[in-house]
Amino acid sequence: MIITILIFLGSILVLVGVHEAGHFLAAKAFGVYVIEYAIGMGPRLFSFRRGETRYSIRAIPFGGYVRMAGEDRREAGDEIPADRVLYAKPPLVRAVISLAGPACNLLLTFIVSVAVVWSLPFPILQAAETVDGQPAEAVLEPGDRILKIDGRRIYLVDQLTQAIQASSGNPLEFTIWRNEETQTLFLKPMYDEAEDRFVVGAYFQGVTYTNELASLPATSILGRAGLQAGDRIVAVDGEGVASAIGLLVELESGPGAVTLSALRGDAPLTVTIADRRALEEELLAILPFGDLGVDTQHVSVGDGVVLGAGQFARYVVLLGDVVGGIITGRVRASEALQGPVGVARTLGEGFRMGPAVFLQLLAFLSLNFGLLNLVPFPGLDGSRIVFAVYERLRGRPIPVEREGLIHAIGFLILIGVMILITYKDLVSLFQ
Repeated sequence: MIITILIFLGSILVLVGVHEAGHFLAAKAFGVYVIEYAIGMGPRLFSFRRGETRYSIRAIPFGGYVRMAGEDRREAGDEIPADRVLYAKPPLVRAVISLAGPACNLLLTFIVSVAVVWSLPFPILQAAETVDGQPAEAVLEPGDRILKIDGRRIYLVDQLTQAIQASSGNPLEFTIWRNEETQTLFLKPMYDEAEDRFVVGAYFQGVTYTNELASLPATSILGRAGLQAGDRIVAVDGEGVASAIGLLVELESGPGAVTLSALRGDAPLTVTIADRRALEEELLAILPFGDLGVDTQHVSVGDGVVLGAGQFARYVVLLGDVVGGIITGRVRASEALQGPVGVARTLGEGFRMGPAVFLQLLAFLSLNFGLLNLVPFPGLDGSRIVFAVYERLRGRPIPVEREGLIHAIGFLILIGVMILITYKDLVSLFQ
């Protein structure tokens, strides 16, 4: 529990610190007098002054702020030049200062995404199985490592799929590793009308599972039927199979019972399983098959940036799906939204799963934090941007009392929502 709390507090310090640093740096760049840069709210725990600005850590670890001279349009003092107060700056400058905080959170998401990609070893994709009668059958062999396609390094199945679709049926140059050497092969995709896309007729995975049972619990379906580790399943209902993928594909062919042909050494065995669906589900769950090994690779600097950008885009799409689900009613807001307790628990679980998982969660939270602040709701950066743009179009400032009241009401609403979400998190925690 203590570690989870420390991880949560550290993460909040990073997310809020980066956000407020965006406002701070933009304000300094435009010559605005910054009185205080604070992380947290409430009483000061620690602070120091450097130049004109006081830097503070405050007691309540939620939120933070950059206090700029003239932010309420009432501040006065001979020590602050009139041209350095916030509202002496043009509206669009103030909009940029408000935008800088969320922008830094988005930048953090991108940087962390790239860093995770650079740090992770990616399994080299293998041709796990080919499909009868399709192009890959005559070209690829199970276990072939896919290094490049048309000279471009391949790390993910998505990249391979995109290359096949982009080929428009023209031959692709596959650079593979087979029999301890690099080979170059040419593979011409075919158009599959049923799927409305180009295919090569192969299953690509990070590991190729064989048809040999490497380990098999005696209580499993196949164990109870008499099979054991070392047996090789060579046919399903008379259809030959040479890999685990082939076996699973044949099991999908229909309901009811299934007859498996196997070899124990050179001795043939035949077993009948009454429920092929149950067998398929169990095999997917326990994967009792041997494999042809796993090789890994690290991405180059340039490829890491591209893959990191793709991960950033997937985060945005995921967040958009969640928001869309809430709006349409497909997703309950009470299930999708988390308060401090829920976020702390998620970060703690991610930390225990390893640095890569934790950093990906932190990146996604930073994206959430940045985009949430762009919502034009009073009290958030998005509303300040709207007010500044409206003032620019209107040609004169909005009355300070009116704008201040709107932001205050919005802030109180946000605090109320946070309290409700936190209460929900606490209730679920003790259920």
